Amino acid sequence: MRKLAFIPTREDKERPVKSFLEAAGWEVHYLVGYSSIFEAYNTALTEHKVMAKDTVIMCHDDIEIIMGTESFNKVIEDSFESNTGFLGVAGPKKLNKTGCWWHGLGREYPHPDSFLRGCVWHGDDISTALPTYYGGYGKVEVVDGLFMVAKGGTLNTIKTKKPKEFVSDWDYYDMYYSIQADRKGKTNKVIPLMILHNSPGEGAMTDQWNETRQSFIQMYGDKFEDITLPHQSQLPAQA
Repeated sequence: MRKLAFIPTREDKERPVKSFLEAAGWEVHYLVGYSSIFEAYNTALTEHKVMAKDTVIMCHDDIEIIMGTESFNKVIEDSFESNTGFLGVAGPKKLNKTGCWWHGLGREYPHPDSFLRGCVWHGDDISTALPTYYGGYGKVEVVDGLFMVAKGGTLNTIKTKKPKEFVSDWDYYDMYYSIQADRKGKTNKVIPLMILHNSPGEGAMTDQWNETRQSFIQMYGDKFEDITLPHQSQLPAQA
């Protein structure tokens, strides 16, 4: 059983996440020069012949893991059960009809009515970073692509190429991957890992992003929750 980490990036240089994962015993592979994140992950999974018992991390290059290596590995290992799909650090208990995971009830943390789970730290470094606490941990419908973990057995049963309906090459891969696992009866979960995202957590909602969102809704929205959303300013930041 291998522990693999695939990290799409624009340039092959040392980054905190790579150093940490290598120290924690993971085999790290940068995915450089791809024009699509779907292509990057699909190629990596194929070229490295990922097997059912392999554990695979797929994450951003601009994150730092701010916990000990042993604790990090233990949380991941202890979180996998026979029916686990994807593990992540943020996501919704249920998707609503916006098709956008961070649009959930509850901006005051913790909030008993929150549809969200997880916690992500945001900032340039740990000394100035602040946590965005979305809610508790546990079962979710999809996980955010900031940091995802799955067994090869799950990854080998889902489609990882970009759907022809998607316009964007860089958006909705995370929800597309993890909702497939959910619809196949797997349990996706948000787990207590301490991840610092070197970003304010505000996604660029471009025209391509929006068109892809609409396509995602058409593909999977038949079971999305019809909930009343608060004002946009009250919504949590994207991970």
